[in-house]
Amino acid sequence: MRKVLTVLFAVASVALYSQISIPESSTKGIIITQDNQKISYKNLIYNKGKVTYTNIQNGAEEFLYDNSVKGIQEDGKSGVGLIPEENPGETTKSTEISKLTSKRYIKDYLLQQKDPLYMKGRTVNNIGTVLVIGGAASFVIGGLSNLSKADSNGVKDGEAKGSSVPLIIGLIGAGAGVVLKLVGHSQMKDAMDHYSTAGVRKFNPDYYVLNDRNGVGLMMKF
Repeated sequence: MRKVLTVLFAVASVALYSQISIPESSTKGIIITQDNQKISYKNLIYNKGKVTYTNIQNGAEEFLYDNSVKGIQEDGKSGVGLIPEENPGETTKSTEISKLTSKRYIKDYLLQQKDPLYMKGRTVNNIGTVLVIGGAASFVIGGLSNLSKADSNGVKDGEAKGSSVPLIIGLIGAGAGVVLKLVGHSQMKDAMDHYSTAGVRKFNPDYYVLNDRNGVGLMMKF
C-alpha cells in the first residue's frame, strides 16, 4: 500500500509540474517564482534547466532554475503556467516591494552587482572564518602535541615538557577571527539596509509657531 501511494504521489507531482512549459526564448514578459515574486524580464533564454534573463528593474543579467519558476507571462501571449492577467503597473510595483523586503533577493542582487560595501564585508567575514578554523586547529594540535610529549617523556623536575606557543597562537587567531566575522557581518548588514532604504523619502517635518486672533498654536509642515 505504501509503495502504491508513493507512486501515485510521484505521478501527481510530475503531472502538476508538466503544466508549466517554459519557452526556449522570450523577448519580454513577467516571471512568477514559486514564492510568488514577480520579475519583469527581457531577452529570456531557457537551456538545460536554467532560465537566464535581463531584469528590467535593475538592468542586471540574472538566472533561475526551472524548478523555482511557477509560471511565465509573455507580452502579447497567454500566460504559461499558473499566472493570472495583471496590470503591468501593479506588477512593477509588486516587484519593487518584493525586492526591497526579501533579504535573499537583496543578498543575491548585491553579489551580482558586486556592491563595494557588501563585498568588503563578505571578504572580511571569510577571512575571519579562516582564522577561527585555523586558530582552533592550532590550539587542538598544540594541545595534543603537548599531551603526546608528556606521555612519552614523562615529567622532569616536576614539570611536563611541552610548548604553549601553539596554544597561544591558536587562541589569538581564533579571537581575531571572531572579531573579523563580527565586523564583516556588520558591513554586509549595513549594505543590505542601505539597499532596502535607497530612494525612500525621509520624513523631516518643519514646525512653526502661529500667533493669530485664535491664539497661539503650533503648525507642522510636511
